[in-house]
Amino acid sequence: MNSLRTAGILWVVVALFSIGITLTFRIDPAQVVVTIAAGVVAAVLGLWLVARPTSRLVSASTVVAVAWAVLYTVLTVQQLDDPAAWTTDVLLIAVGAAAGVVAYRAAASAKLGGTIS
Repeated sequence: MNSLRTAGILWVVVALFSIGITLTFRIDPAQVVVTIAAGVVAAVLGLWLVARPTSRLVSASTVVAVAWAVLYTVLTVQQLDDPAAWTTDVLLIAVGAAAGVVAYRAAASAKLGGTIS
């Protein structure tokens, strides 16, 4: 379960980073609302993965990772003229995807050992 905890911590870190970046730099109201909502979802998911990991949370982590990647890919394309903005978005994609992959792999390993509920 240590890897699920790692995935949860990754989700919390990327959520806080995302919300911080949004509050500091984003000016489009739609982007602000969507990215803060995504950050809150990621933070809640991460805290749950740390506190009480289950197979449903691993599935949720996979779904959130895909949605996260799509959201920040769209933002990256919208901000191609600003290298600092799209570089930050690409970093957020990478960390969100890593959190999803870590959770998925941890669950797959735990299922083989029969230790996840």
